[in-house]
Amino acid sequence: MGSPRLARTLRITAALLAGLVVIFLGLGAYLYQLSTTLPDLRVDANAFKPAQTSVVYAADGTVLAEWHGEQDRTIVAFDEIPKTMKDAVVAIEDERFYTHTGVDSQAIVRSLKVNAESGEYRQGGSTITQQVVKLLFTEGERTLSRKAREALMAFQLETKADKGQLLETYLNLVYFGQGSYGVESASQRYFGKPASELTLPESAMLAGIIKSPTNYSPTHNLEVATQRRNVVLNKMHELGYISAAEKQDAQVAEVVLAPPADVPQIAPYFVEYVKQDLLDELGADLVFQGGLRVYTTLEPSMQKSAEESARKFLPSDSDPEVSLVCLDYTNGDILAMVGGRDFKADQFNLAVQGRRQPGSAFKPFVLVTALDQGIRPNAVFSAAPYSVEVTDGVWNVQNYENEVTSGSMTLSAATNWSVNAVYARLIMKVKPENVVKTAVAMGITTPLDPNPAIALGGLKSGVSPLEMASAYGTIASGGLRRVPRGIASVTDGSGKTIYEPERTELRAIDAGVAKTAGLMLHDVVEKGTGQAARIETWAAGKTGTTQAYRDAWFVGYSSGMCTAVWVGRPEGQVSMTNVHGIKVTGGSFPAKIWQRFMLNSLKSREATASTGAPQPGEDGTSGEIGMEKVIICTDTMLLANPRCPSTVEMYLEPSLVPRIRCKVH
Repeated sequence: MGSPRLARTLRITAALLAGLVVIFLGLGAYLYQLSTTLPDLRVDANAFKPAQTSVVYAADGTVLAEWHGEQDRTIVAFDEIPKTMKDAVVAIEDERFYTHTGVDSQAIVRSLKVNAESGEYRQGGSTITQQVVKLLFTEGERTLSRKAREALMAFQLETKADKGQLLETYLNLVYFGQGSYGVESASQRYFGKPASELTLPESAMLAGIIKSPTNYSPTHNLEVATQRRNVVLNKMHELGYISAAEKQDAQVAEVVLAPPADVPQIAPYFVEYVKQDLLDELGADLVFQGGLRVYTTLEPSMQKSAEESARKFLPSDSDPEVSLVCLDYTNGDILAMVGGRDFKADQFNLAVQGRRQPGSAFKPFVLVTALDQGIRPNAVFSAAPYSVEVTDGVWNVQNYENEVTSGSMTLSAATNWSVNAVYARLIMKVKPENVVKTAVAMGITTPLDPNPAIALGGLKSGVSPLEMASAYGTIASGGLRRVPRGIASVTDGSGKTIYEPERTELRAIDAGVAKTAGLMLHDVVEKGTGQAARIETWAAGKTGTTQAYRDAWFVGYSSGMCTAVWVGRPEGQVSMTNVHGIKVTGGSFPAKIWQRFMLNSLKSREATASTGAPQPGEDGTSGEIGMEKVIICTDTMLLANPRCPSTVEMYLEPSLVPRIRCKVH
């Protein structure tokens, strides 16, 4: 009986062996075929592809910047690169570099396991040798055979060059961000010194950038880059390259960055914002060496006005910083961006990366939620200080921006005068989770917690001026959200369009709700906390002031433009109780900066009827064909009747004119 079973086992074994032979023969034939297509491998750090300068244009054709490729690479010899730099790169990029023969099987198995467990690509298994092959010979290929070719070429390369040559080539080829190729260029760009003078912590920081030049750039996010540096130092200590004392000293070392040498003359923060967008979309090689023509949305005259307006009211280096973003709310185009006072001194973009507490400037999201739930502008609420139990204790609310301590008032009046107690009661009525949904739908991209304190701008992470301008633009455009964009299109050297961001338009809130909210925010400018922002034409907006005067905002719109202005101390939550003799509120410097900028911009940019913003003429009649003169009751935001105690005269497009007359008064 054992004989048939043994025979069957032998047959199965023979079949398996035959199958393996076929597989190995097929794999051998495939590898042989690949080997016949391999290029002649030469380790030459000068064997780079020809680079072409990319040019960035403003909306009017003005050249904003030129991005170069070859000019940002300087070849250095192996002995000119400090040992700390070599050790840092090997430790974090390819810890078995000195023992493998071009391919690291352990790294491949580890990366497969990590990626399989996460369900997405998180870790690669390429060695430094494979990276050299990729950079020199296979960059840009996206075929299934690329990895196999890289492995074969890496093995072949290891037989033709020693480890020192390979590491030297890699350090002269690899991209470190900010247009810097190679360690010499990176050292000059980030630290203003030759690579030969790099210290241990500086070497570790540069090595940490390689994995993700955008995410780990110290000029864009120093905190994250420093954390990554410390990861590299830990790995160097683990592998025995540095002692525990050296690691400890390096991890607490202060990071001193060099100012950028090639700052654009116009809108440097905006240009950097566009660059990072393109690096994410197209990659460094195309951006810095592809001869691209980048057409942006920036209006130079408006950018000049934005910078001048900020300097007009806060001119001193000791003054708080100003951030400003202006969008065309009809299509989402970024027209102007001020990300800070001095790009050379600090490349952190307050307009995009800066996330601060918005204070009462967040109240319109509560207002829109309430209007959507049917609460009318003339609904009456108590204005007395308010206390209510919430999940983490008792929430006590005082009225900071006014002196209201008792009595009741309409929602319209509470919006005009930014009465905290009313809005605290309102968010408890409409529910914080619904306010979060509204804010996200309107354009707030920072994660929000459904905490009642968001009614007064008490957010976990804060919001950026770009987000606020985008979200208020949703109200201005009748409830349609247009995603912000700084790039109109990108072409290659032949004029072929290779990238063109879509104009994204989404219905975020009901058109009627947007109209009512807009009329109420207009009242804030006409007779509320935002009166310092009044301009020569119809405008709407909201002030925001945080506790202890640490952040101040004005966000508003008119004539197709929505602008957010933030004033504060970027280094932290610092009270602004005596700036040029006043306490800084949203109705002070932010509103004045907004007003000056918008007045200047209106002069340089003709408003059209399609913007949805009224344009009254100097003779008291409509300045735009088709505009309708109306008198609105400020309590109900409906057409006023003769008994309405508070009214405002304005010019509106027919689509914005209420068709119901006030019946309350």
